[in-house]
Amino acid sequence: MDYKTTQFYYYLDECYFHPERNKEFSSETEKNLARKAMELLWNKESIKVNNVTYSNEEIRQKLLDEMMPEILDRAVEIYRDAKGVKSETPYLAGCILRTLIDYDAYIDRLFRQTFRG
Repeated sequence: MDYKTTQFYYYLDECYFHPERNKEFSSETEKNLARKAMELLWNKESIKVNNVTYSNEEIRQKLLDEMMPEILDRAVEIYRDAKGVKSETPYLAGCILRTLIDYDAYIDRLFRQTFRG
């Protein structure tokens, strides 16, 4: 296993899916689904989000350098609110990447809503 993949799995085990974070998931099934979605993203050749195609290298860079537990939590919330999802793992993987890409705009909007003035 290459260094970046080892680093990714370390982050999965020690950050996103550490036992202390179990309360962030509604069930063990949801936690396992989220982990599989993260692994799917890691192994995806490319993915298109907002008319931009991200290569495997770009996806991996974002997962290693920009991903945070709060982003995963927000993506899982979006997933929970979805209705009629048939391909759960790919759908959640898409939620994770879209949330990762749009997270700064989301935080900015929350800040403006909270501190209007």
